[in-house]
Amino acid sequence: MSTTTPAAATPPRRERPSSKYAFVTVGASASFKPLIEEVISDAFVAKLESLSYTHLVVQCGPDYDFFRAAVAANPRLRRAVDDDDDYEEEEEEDGRLSVTCFAYKDDLLADMKLATPYDGPEAVRSPGLIITHAGSGSILDALDFNVSLIAVPNTSLMDNHQSEIAEEMEEQGFLVQGKIGSLTDAVDKALLHTANQQWPPAPAADSIWPGGLWDVIKSLLPKQKPGDVLVKDTTATEDDLKAHAA
Repeated sequence: MSTTTPAAATPPRRERPSSKYAFVTVGASASFKPLIEEVISDAFVAKLESLSYTHLVVQCGPDYDFFRAAVAANPRLRRAVDDDDDYEEEEEEDGRLSVTCFAYKDDLLADMKLATPYDGPEAVRSPGLIITHAGSGSILDALDFNVSLIAVPNTSLMDNHQSEIAEEMEEQGFLVQGKIGSLTDAVDKALLHTANQQWPPAPAADSIWPGGLWDVIKSLLPKQKPGDVLVKDTTATEDDLKAHAA
């Protein structure tokens, strides 16, 4: 008499935790309290939650204490954790946004990468968002990740080119320029935005800037020369930015 061994029951598939990140950087040296105030405002937090964001990570530079105090005074926010490298492992709680902050890191690329999609055996991460001050270095770093990008000029800085760079990069289709007071609108625009040019753009064959757009941007920025005399190289202009990407 033959017997049939019953097939082993298939274990239920464990649901993988899902996350969605918004990463904000204000830069390493200059204060940018208006940007911090806006990204932790009730309206902005509600916008992120409505779009199923689970984590807001903020690099707040010299405004670290200001950020902590502002979050502590806002009962809507779950918590703020300083220098917490475990926030990637945290799961959302009752649909509320997890807010974490840190002052400085030598490298922000790992934090920016959290805004990219990931589909692994243990977890899923949806495409997210990067919001950066409009410094050229931070913009160029963020563009490498090919995610929704908002650049917000810090207009309190003197003799800076953040507004010029953000306006030109938006006009060329690489990002969305955000403005203090209307970041929720910029989020909607960024989600609908599709870059209309490859990044990085290739220089034209006859370009005087063999290093491409990065060479143009560097020439627009102030340069330090021997003797600690701060001078400004005006070799390149906004027209150079336009001509380079044309």
